[in-house]
Amino acid sequence: MKKFVTLITYILLVITTFVSPINSSIFTLNMSNIVETEQADEPFVLQPTTIVLTELQNPDDLFTFAIDSSKKLTDRDRAQLTFDATLTDYLNKTQVLTLEDFNFDIEDNNQRIIYHLKSLKTQSDDYSNEIIATVSLLNDKLELSTYLYKAPNALKANGKTEADVSAALTPVYYNSSQGIQYPVYTKLKDGKNSFRRIINTLSNRPNYPGLPETVQFPYIGYVWYSAGTLELKMTSAQLSAFGDQSVAQSALYCLLNTVKHFSGDLVVNKVSLLIDDANSSRAFGDLDITEPFSVTRNPQVFLPLIQDGQTTWFPKDVVSGESVQDTVQQIVDAYQCPYGICERTDIAPLLAKTVEFQQANVVGNTLRLSFNEALAEYCKGHRDYSAALVEGLVLSATTLPDIDNIELYIDETKIAKLGDYTFANPIMPPQYFNVDLDYIK
Repeated sequence: MKKFVTLITYILLVITTFVSPINSSIFTLNMSNIVETEQADEPFVLQPTTIVLTELQNPDDLFTFAIDSSKKLTDRDRAQLTFDATLTDYLNKTQVLTLEDFNFDIEDNNQRIIYHLKSLKTQSDDYSNEIIATVSLLNDKLELSTYLYKAPNALKANGKTEADVSAALTPVYYNSSQGIQYPVYTKLKDGKNSFRRIINTLSNRPNYPGLPETVQFPYIGYVWYSAGTLELKMTSAQLSAFGDQSVAQSALYCLLNTVKHFSGDLVVNKVSLLIDDANSSRAFGDLDITEPFSVTRNPQVFLPLIQDGQTTWFPKDVVSGESVQDTVQQIVDAYQCPYGICERTDIAPLLAKTVEFQQANVVGNTLRLSFNEALAEYCKGHRDYSAALVEGLVLSATTLPDIDNIELYIDETKIAKLGDYTFANPIMPPQYFNVDLDYIK
């Protein structure tokens, strides 16, 4: 039996080795199908939020801006929004504003948020304000600006015609209780000498707001006119109320401006003062009277002084430019920023800063003034403001040499109406303004 087993073993060995070799590959385990070959891991990157700030146009808002985000903003993202603004008024005073100073609404549309800033929470009854704002969030910044204008309710034309008054009136300048001088149309005192009548009228206060109950001009004992010079004689004993230089200068200013606008046949170019029959005295406010005082005839801008709830036209000289265009531009600048020509808080801007003066053309005695469409926009729905604007423009323009009236244009179109105020062309200055209340019918 042992021999038989040995034989079988030999036979199997021969078959295995020489007849049918075993394919060892079938016994090889392919580990690649079981375990993936080790490779370097890619880093996990969190994509940042991208912000785009855009200004939108909405006529019902002061400001409208949109926040567009690459993904929905979290509360933490929104908390990083900053809004910084500065308001500058026509007096050049500035005020810092935040978002909380505005009335605003928010449209939240997932990845787009729109802010509607409607109005300021606190606003005066009249204003001329420029607002500049900066909005910042994450990676973007947006600059915004706007301009606001509203004329005061007291801004009204005060011109009168002959039918509105009870006597022939003359413009006489008076010193106000606020230290400024403006003309009041009043009746001259009786007398044969025109200049004596002016002096006597200067010495008497008319019935008009803002004028103090003080002596406006010293007593004049002698008045003489010759070759364009008006000579006045005073005595030092009559000048006790005019010892202060500013008081004396104001009185002299009133005289010079009154004779400048005097519509008589005699033109006054100079005023000579004598005190105690000499020109060496300093009794009149310590003023030097050795030489005559010249009567200047510069172009003027009539500024709207708001006092006692009404408008008084207050004239200020402007420098005559090289051209009519330059001179009118100075008038427009003064109407947009009166504080630049007269540092007073009771003078209202007559024109919004967005109104652009385009051109001035002289045709005969008519001055044609052209403005952009903003002039008409600010007058929409208003009559009093529009009438005051037209009156101020014609009063100022007719102080230019040889100009008797004006015409108004929006771009190249002549107009006969602004807002609810209709006027005839050419536009003539009022016969009277700043009228003594005693002579208004």
